Amino acid sequence: MERVKFVIVEKSYLIRKGIASIINRIEHATVVKETDSLDSINSIFQKYQPDFLVVNISLLNELGKYRNQEINVNLKEFCIGIDSGIYMPTEYSGELLEIISTQDERDDIFEKLNLLIQTKFNKHLSSIQQTGLSEREKTILKLVAKGLTNKEMADKLFLSSHTVITHRKNITNKLGIKTISGLTVYAILNNLISIEDLDHK
Repeated sequence: MERVKFVIVEKSYLIRKGIASIINRIEHATVVKETDSLDSINSIFQKYQPDFLVVNISLLNELGKYRNQEINVNLKEFCIGIDSGIYMPTEYSGELLEIISTQDERDDIFEKLNLLIQTKFNKHLSSIQQTGLSEREKTILKLVAKGLTNKEMADKLFLSSHTVITHRKNITNKLGIKTISGLTVYAILNNLISIEDLDHK
């Protein structure tokens, strides 16, 4: 997987650096540019062609000056808002892909961003890849997504833990997805499980 590129637009140095630090911890993700305003956003987009824009929602009204120029994109597909509790512009409040709050814990922000990356870039892992999984591997994948441990899966399927681990390695190798959150998103996108299944794990 290629590096997923983020641009961060945030006036606060501490918030900007904190979010950049979290993003850079995510596998295959990198922050290509940090800035404190939208003044040069067009040239930034032309130069870096980011996959995600992380921007303080208090700055979004300024985006209207630029979005009909080079930024002619659907915000809901790539724009992540930073809510610092100051101001929510109603014009854009429903247009964002996700909102992260400065009150969120680090791990919560990490998980939100990681899931967005997995969702965006696993959509191409369609039924073509899924057909490469055996029925047993699909069953294991469903249980992994539901949060079962190797021992719980082994007990449920009357297998040894070693066999379960082998199946999990095969799934990871076939799909190229290493994280549980990524496998969960893949399972949902390919209708192996539903979101409701996760609520009852």
